[in-house]
Amino acid sequence: MERAMVTTKPSLTLLALGAFALAACGGAKDKPADTTVAATPPAAAPAPAPTPAANPAGGVSIVSPKEGDSTSADVTVVLSKEGSVNIEKASGTKAEGVGHYHLFLDTAATADGSVIPPTTKTTVHIGTGDSTYTFKGLKPGAHELIAVIGYGDHSAMAAKRDTVHFVVKK
Repeated sequence: MERAMVTTKPSLTLLALGAFALAACGGAKDKPADTTVAATPPAAAPAPAPTPAANPAGGVSIVSPKEGDSTSADVTVVLSKEGSVNIEKASGTKAEGVGHYHLFLDTAATADGSVIPPTTKTTVHIGTGDSTYTFKGLKPGAHELIAVIGYGDHSAMAAKRDTVHFVVKK
């Protein structure tokens, strides 16, 4: 049984244009037109993460728990600022280089410049200016914790963030 060749109108148009271009350029009639499609160029590489020099405000580091720690169900998080950022009580206003800590437990962190959602079981505002917070009664298993500095208006600062993974023991 023979298979019928199906040709779409755009394909015919491309072939006709190719043949026309070849004839117009004085190409030989006995050479077939090149119908290959140029390869799509590769996507641009993602932009590198900001360097400390590009981010003079500094950022936040998670002091405890450390990457890979095993903990009990109550986990006290200890944070530390880096660079010239000032950690203060949330004021409700946006002042450059002044903010407070926010934690994201097992959830994606808010993008830089976006407003951080209200406190829930997985998103915590430490708007008091403190550098510690205790999650109580976490379920056994692996967890991810992300620390972010937010301005007094609770928008995420474009400052260094920190992430750690830890395991709550059964």
